[in-house]
Amino acid sequence: MKGQIVYIEGHMESEEQAQQALTSFKRWNWDVELHKGLTAETVQDTEEFKNLGIIEKSRLIDFKVEDHHKYLTKMACAINNAQFWKKVVESNEPMAFIEYDAICITSWDNHKFSDYLILNCESVFQPPNKLGLLQFVNYNWKTFGLARWAEDYPLKYHKDNAWYDASMAPGTGAYAMTPQGAKKMLKAVETHGLDQSDFMINSKNVTMQTYIPSPVTFNTVNLSTSYGIQ
Repeated sequence: MKGQIVYIEGHMESEEQAQQALTSFKRWNWDVELHKGLTAETVQDTEEFKNLGIIEKSRLIDFKVEDHHKYLTKMACAINNAQFWKKVVESNEPMAFIEYDAICITSWDNHKFSDYLILNCESVFQPPNKLGLLQFVNYNWKTFGLARWAEDYPLKYHKDNAWYDASMAPGTGAYAMTPQGAKKMLKAVETHGLDQSDFMINSKNVTMQTYIPSPVTFNTVNLSTSYGIQ
């Protein structure tokens, strides 16, 4: 599978982990390349920032009110994903979105999924991730192979808008998207607006699927740059 590893240019630790990620994916014959991500300093120059709205009562609006720099950081993450969806549509083939702290542990076997496939579900919210809440750390994925999203997974969209109570992606560390799924996501943000990147990828916008054993895990060091460059 083709894909991009998104990293922060000029951030030494991010660049180092991106190289580690690239090495691991190449080892397993994934067709991936490094991709310079947007930051709080560069996101305002993008067409998406200028032209796309923000969905009402969203997490992004909370950040905009609470902390403007954090809001710009989260907008950068969201638009990194939106630009990736455009690339998937243009390429007309499934592609993987990979953040710099991902580590590949097996090959891609050309699984035929519908829209969105999480590639690291067994590692999300596990150490060294600093957001690991008890209900996620102790969650047991019960399926094997390609499967529909588990209805009992406790992560739900909780904001009072069009996406309320949808199943939600647990981060955007490593996932694959088909052209069909990418078109659905682009239509969703054009219709409703942007939100935090993992909030946008939810079951009201795309068919969500898992694959176990997960082909991707995390680097052993978590840099926590999603809330701003350290």
